Amino acid sequence: MGSSAAAAPRVAVRVVPLFAPQRFAARGAVGSMVPASGSTVSRATALASLTRGQLENALLGGKPTGKPLIKLGGPQAPVTVYVALPPPGKHHNLDRYPIAVVGDGYHGLLLSSSTHVPGLVSIADVAPTVRSLERGEKPILTSRPAGNAPAQLDTMNARLNAAHFARKKSTRVLIGLVFGFAALAWLLRGALFARASLLAIPTMVLASTIASALHIEHGVPWWSGAIALALTPPLALATRTPRALALTLAGLLATYAVFLGVSPATVSLAALGPHPEGGGRFFGLTNQVETLLLGPTLALGALVALPLLAVVALASLVLVGWSRLGADGGGLIVYAAGFATLALLGLRGRVTVTRAVLAAAGVIAVGLALVGIDALTGGSSHVTHAVGGGPGRLFSDLGHRLHLSWRGIVNKTDHLEITVVSLVTLAVLAPLRPRSRTLDALLVALAVSLAVNDSGFDILRFGALVAIAVYTWSRISPVRD
Repeated sequence: MGSSAAAAPRVAVRVVPLFAPQRFAARGAVGSMVPASGSTVSRATALASLTRGQLENALLGGKPTGKPLIKLGGPQAPVTVYVALPPPGKHHNLDRYPIAVVGDGYHGLLLSSSTHVPGLVSIADVAPTVRSLERGEKPILTSRPAGNAPAQLDTMNARLNAAHFARKKSTRVLIGLVFGFAALAWLLRGALFARASLLAIPTMVLASTIASALHIEHGVPWWSGAIALALTPPLALATRTPRALALTLAGLLATYAVFLGVSPATVSLAALGPHPEGGGRFFGLTNQVETLLLGPTLALGALVALPLLAVVALASLVLVGWSRLGADGGGLIVYAAGFATLALLGLRGRVTVTRAVLAAAGVIAVGLALVGIDALTGGSSHVTHAVGGGPGRLFSDLGHRLHLSWRGIVNKTDHLEITVVSLVTLAVLAPLRPRSRTLDALLVALAVSLAVNDSGFDILRFGALVAIAVYTWSRISPVRD
């Protein structure tokens, strides 16, 4: 009898039919669970992710491989996890499913260290949480008291849905602002509009975040566009000197960094930001935002004196790569490459092969050093895990990203068409003279991004947009780099 009791599991995971969070809210912690990564999900892929504690993007089949970490069902346990899963068949990965944890002090709203959004849980959180609870270690899923957890879940889900359905229109508003100001700059040869084209990018990203902070759920693209349109012209008017433009760019980027650090959930629930409802990136910088902010950040670096370039570069790398802020390992290498190019082009004398090789080695060294410091200070993200797994894990992760990036481009006809147009745009801008340090650094960084990131479609389409803004600014504005 004693032997049987000793062998009884401490945690049980039970798959149950759909349930209302109110059913378990009084005796446990509740949340909404994202069942997959990508645009589609099936019950089979959800079960594989649930038992293995991993996500595989739907573009690559959606079903993770490997040995299951947990078993489902079993006898009554001190801690019981109740989850509902998608029905049989293939479905759009838009619905979230209820999850509840009962026992061991769980109460209120579930918190996940992998999502950073209160109440939002990834299906891949369950298996490692079970293993941690069985070992007496701190789990990925914890909880916090909540006066009305089901109501808070309803609000969070409504904001997630609003962000999801606002993304395409918000992107179109951003494109319209950049192209609109750029067109006016070329037609009128107006330096103010040239600066506005560049400033519209970080302003729109920040405006989208402000709309999220205000809990706007209806007309998100138009509210974001109105905020950006209200901010951009006055900022462009006030930035007639290099110093003023540099300070303005620094202020916009620093404000966004504050949101990333103080309220990551606000960024996650913004229309221009992570796509947590799709199970991809739950917090931090996506490849989309990384690419959008790349041009303005490099422009800031080009505007400051060479000794200050190192300060701007280091601050940007911390923002992008630190697990408590951007948590973007690919972005860390991309931004390091961009700033290294800026530094090389700013040195006296021509760029030699030796200097280029040394710069590349420096980029890798700085990236690894920052990731190591992040891990040593308690940071944890997919970046620290990949680097911590050694060269084999790192190269495997890189190959997986390239495969996913390619699938994202060729999976849809319109994606392929936009990719081709974007490539042609970048190819046309690349050889134009007079040269722009910012544009050259941007093009190098975009090439690196295609090699280390998993969203080639976003990198190219937004990279072309940013390149147009940078080129317009560098050619027309008297504040040249």
